[in-house]
Amino acid sequence: MLRLFYYKIKVEGLENVPRNTPLIVTPNHQNALLDPLLVGSFIQIPLHYLTRSDVFTSWTKPILKLFNMLPIYRIRDGYAKLSLNDGIFGSCQEIFRQKGSVLIFAEGNHGKEYYLRPLTKGAARLALQSQKQLDEELMVLPVGLNFWSHREPKSTVLIKFGKPFSVKNYLDQYERNSTKGLIEMRDAISDGMKETLIIPDVTDDYELRKRFTFQQKHEAFTFQDLKSIELSDEGVDVKPSKGHWIAKFLNPIPFLLIRHFIQKVDDVVFHATLKFTIGLIAFPIWWVSVFLILFFTLGIKIAVLAVIVMVFGLFYSYQR
Repeated sequence: MLRLFYYKIKVEGLENVPRNTPLIVTPNHQNALLDPLLVGSFIQIPLHYLTRSDVFTSWTKPILKLFNMLPIYRIRDGYAKLSLNDGIFGSCQEIFRQKGSVLIFAEGNHGKEYYLRPLTKGAARLALQSQKQLDEELMVLPVGLNFWSHREPKSTVLIKFGKPFSVKNYLDQYERNSTKGLIEMRDAISDGMKETLIIPDVTDDYELRKRFTFQQKHEAFTFQDLKSIELSDEGVDVKPSKGHWIAKFLNPIPFLLIRHFIQKVDDVVFHATLKFTIGLIAFPIWWVSVFLILFFTLGIKIAVLAVIVMVFGLFYSYQR
């Protein structure tokens, strides 16, 4: 479904993913639910996900656990709840003992900008505290999610798996001075993550770099090509406003539902996630409903033809 939602998903560095070893995966976080879905779908090893605790309710908790999701508590959840992370870290350490992998968003929250935001100490603390309890070497794998658009379907995303590094290299400093050790570990994770991002830092030419780099004509470029691209304020594509009227005309109810929910959410980081998740449910229900109505009124041939036209119209209207 991700490959249908996006125009192109490019993956580089899969050879860097360690196998059969305890692993912490640290992607950047720019696009809400789509970020863990993208990493988990293409990393080719099973993952457990540290997830903001406020999504764990009495009825969602059993479902989220089925998807290997564990709650992580942040300061905004209240200082009293931070101690609950000790138990979560203990669960992670058990996963590591079984040579499993845990994904944590080291930035601590999401943001729509392309550069890496300052990291919290959560990932560093998980890494160092876990390594102290493990006999085997714990590795950290930085991951970069580079989006051509945070909001639009049929855009491109480049997933870059970086070079893994060992937590043991930072354990001595942590045991001598826990504060300095955490900072050193955090900085190492940050440096590794920046190596996986096309735009790692905010600079004076950031806006120009963002507009120029993430153009449709650059979608075939490799990660290294995009990193070394020569900037110019000329030749920036002005993307035409596409109404995608064919898809909307043939599938009005799903599009109205998506629009209704998006209008209620100001944070654009959630827009692509809403389009993906609502569409995943609404479009099949719409197609089945139309099929049943036409089947019982006009017959099987008209019903099948109508569904084919609706499905084809949806994807054709987003082609370039």
